[in-house]
Amino acid sequence: MSVRLLFPTLLFKYDLIEEGILTSEYLDQLRQDMDAMRKKDPTGRKVSNAYTGWQSNDGCNQRPIWQKAIRAIKDKVNHEVLPFHHVDTSKIQLDMGNMWANINDKGAWNTPHRHNGCWYSGAFYVNAEGDEGDIIFTDKNEQVLYHSPINTKVEDHHRETPTTGTLLLFPSGLLHMVAPNQTDKDRYSVAFNMNSKWLTDEFMFDPKIDDDSNEKVRGWNLFDVEGGYLKR
Repeated sequence: MSVRLLFPTLLFKYDLIEEGILTSEYLDQLRQDMDAMRKKDPTGRKVSNAYTGWQSNDGCNQRPIWQKAIRAIKDKVNHEVLPFHHVDTSKIQLDMGNMWANINDKGAWNTPHRHNGCWYSGAFYVNAEGDEGDIIFTDKNEQVLYHSPINTKVEDHHRETPTTGTLLLFPSGLLHMVAPNQTDKDRYSVAFNMNSKWLTDEFMFDPKIDDDSNEKVRGWNLFDVEGGYLKR
């Protein structure tokens, strides 16, 4: 018998405080910066945040106080996530695209949504005790449309209970939401998207392709197939 795991969805989870990368004192400074952002713009914007949840506009990644956290996130992505995918990081890495702040008070939640337009996205929790509402990831594979018993091996959703210092990295197309905050505490987090950063033009399309050569796009030979796999 052969059993294969097809098309897995990967969720990377880190505790940046436990790993000694960031400190509680630094995260408290980030929380204070988020309070200052909300004081300056108390309305914020409405995207996925529902009820009383506050969300800032993009721009956290441009504020000086956030640069240390951003470096930590980029280090995890480029030195752990990309190598896990067998990406050659001498040719391509991921850089911070946009980042925004979220403060969920009592009753606040986030509707189901995706972060389309990039490869990896994430959430970093600046202040959370773990009972202010789980983040819920939902499988939209066609298998969930069929009537079958949900079990531990074939689930249609996954819940994470983040606490202060938790970093979650996940494919941008993964559907997710945040459950309502049932407590009297505010949870502070930021969400972000990563952009591809090409370090070489080796994999870029070359318009000067000879008529007798096979077309190559980003290093893949589109016409040379061995065993059902495209060959570099």
